[in-house]
Amino acid sequence: MPSGPTLLAAQQWEPVVWQKAAPKGKASKSSSEVNAALRQGVAVETSKKTAGGCNKSGSVSVAAAEPSAARKLDEQTEAFRHETVSHDFKMALQQARLAKKLSQGQLATQVNEKSSVIHEYEAGKAIPNGVVINKLYRALGVRLPRAK
Repeated sequence: MPSGPTLLAAQQWEPVVWQKAAPKGKASKSSSEVNAALRQGVAVETSKKTAGGCNKSGSVSVAAAEPSAARKLDEQTEAFRHETVSHDFKMALQQARLAKKLSQGQLATQVNEKSSVIHEYEAGKAIPNGVVINKLYRALGVRLPRAK
């Protein structure tokens, strides 16, 4: 026996049906309404969706639209690379570090950077960063050549 009130009488057993809302405005015109308007002589504008219901894009591919653009991309031979530190800079950095008898790890600790950053600068692979270069100037007490 339940101790609380029973709600058996309050339960609703009717099925709930969800329906999609009908389109409004210009989109609400069905094909029968469009045909009826055409029969009456009313000007009707219709447009077909490009690739409607497909995964295709609505635009034409670049190669089909303008073959010269695709050809330009194929003929592109220029290699784009970031500027790295110069040979003079990396040699001067290495000599200044060795003159102070510091390892790369010790210099990195002094300038509060990772030792891999110092290694990249000395290997000539680093992209010049003014903040790091100024830290190196102060730690080594030497003016190094331009990094670029």
